[in-house]
Amino acid sequence: MRFFRPLALVLLAGLPASCGSVPSQRAASSENFATQPVGEQALAANASANTQPTPPAAPAYPSGRALSPNFAPTAGAVASGPNFADRAEYAGEPDLTPTRDTPTLNVSRVTFAEEGADFDPSVSRDGSKLVFASTQHSRTADIYIKTTDGRVVTRLTNDSADDINPALSPDGSKIAFASNRNGNWDIFVMPSTGGKAVQITDDPSDEIHPSWSPDGRQIVFSRQSDTSGHWEMWIVETANPSASHYIGDGLFPQWCPIAGSGEAGADRIMFQLPRERGRRSFAIWTVDIANGRATNTTEIASSASTALINPSWSPDGNWIVFSEVMAPANPQAAARPAQATLWMTSLNGEARVRLTSGTGVSLGPVWGANNRLYFVSDRTGVDNIWTMDVGGAVQSAMASMNLSGGATASAKDTSEHAPAHPMMAHPADNTHVANVNEQHEAAPTEH
Repeated sequence: MRFFRPLALVLLAGLPASCGSVPSQRAASSENFATQPVGEQALAANASANTQPTPPAAPAYPSGRALSPNFAPTAGAVASGPNFADRAEYAGEPDLTPTRDTPTLNVSRVTFAEEGADFDPSVSRDGSKLVFASTQHSRTADIYIKTTDGRVVTRLTNDSADDINPALSPDGSKIAFASNRNGNWDIFVMPSTGGKAVQITDDPSDEIHPSWSPDGRQIVFSRQSDTSGHWEMWIVETANPSASHYIGDGLFPQWCPIAGSGEAGADRIMFQLPRERGRRSFAIWTVDIANGRATNTTEIASSASTALINPSWSPDGNWIVFSEVMAPANPQAAARPAQATLWMTSLNGEARVRLTSGTGVSLGPVWGANNRLYFVSDRTGVDNIWTMDVGGAVQSAMASMNLSGGATASAKDTSEHAPAHPMMAHPADNTHVANVNEQHEAAPTEH
């Protein structure tokens, strides 16, 4: 699971873009890039720039997941042995000092790739189905679907191209995804049971990372400008693909699942955007969309020393989760991050809660029903999709904001789960952290 360098640079570095073909995460040889990401994590992993460097001869994955068929665990991998993922994680009170041998608690494995990688998770509204991209069976990425509590997987695409960034429609009947089957990256839609894929975008530029509107009629996606090289956000009507419009610069847009959650009843879209000075690392922003117009662009979370990437909404639209990685001092030398941590915060940027600890890489979080968080981690040496219960973290965050009786849908989802046991921590760099609470619960036993 090599780290996809070109996209990594897009994410972490602020380099002038070239208008070449979009890199595919698979690019460079293992001799030159020991680890290269695929999917969102690739982009995420080198979190910073909004521009695209000249791609290598081979394609690269425009996604944020760190994956690749031949990844070997590095010193940053959180793994205590080959069977680490097949047993319950520490159920007692652990040594609270973050080390390679102190894994995040309350975590269980959802996919089981032993070669290649599983990445780009998308979960159905009811939490029963998981769609993801994978290279576990071939060098090119395909789209798979499975139940969240089973091990049987169904392959939905199977071609010589790369299919990534799957996104389930709100009603679960369709899957939007990005593919380079026609040369450049375009957005396609297919039935969630598999079948013929309909091409939604056909612009010469590269388009990646689709996200559905709450009513399932529109899709927001990222397009790389063929003039500036910047990643832009566009909205298209699925019933009329020729009707698309630009709403602003940004990468990995995520439409809020709750309609009318913005100002004056507007919809709201979250995305990552690099600053235009310093290390140009990514921050998390939102924008309101009404009648095709973008207004009220707001920064939710940022850091001068790290990149905040892969943002995702809670089902009720009140909370967000994201990954934090160090922004490299030398973007040209950027590779797979040695460490990536998951965080949660309220929509107003208060009560930040750290969800993972240790020195592993956790990327691409998506929030499912019943406060189950799904994310990609290399804690076994191969990128797979994992899950944790964040209900206790939500309760801790609400308590830290002195919210009494203001239970949100997220909090109610976990009212019957075992309570969390939060621990206050003090990050080395607390300039961008209000409160850090780490959830500690007995981990469920895997079967």
